Amino acid sequence: MNQVAVVIGGGQTLGEFLCRGLAAEGYRVAVVDIQSEKASRVAQEINAEYGEGMAYGFGADATSEASVTALAPRGG
Repeated sequence: MNQVAVVIGGGQTLGEFLCRGLAAEGYRVAVVDIQSEKASRVAQEINAEYGEGMAYGFGADATSEASVTALAPRGG
């Protein structure tokens, strides 16, 4: 599968659960959380379990248009 899922709030609790479930189904996952360390941790754990490149962690504030817009160039 070559589909990508973007999960806002993916660094903890329900969002983290969703990220892991999507990765298990074969989606590449963009883990986005206001706490970038948590997003990075979840992405690293998903990559360790499902293979490198399955997840990427990003820090962004979903309530800030500028913060969310800044994600676009990083997605490459």
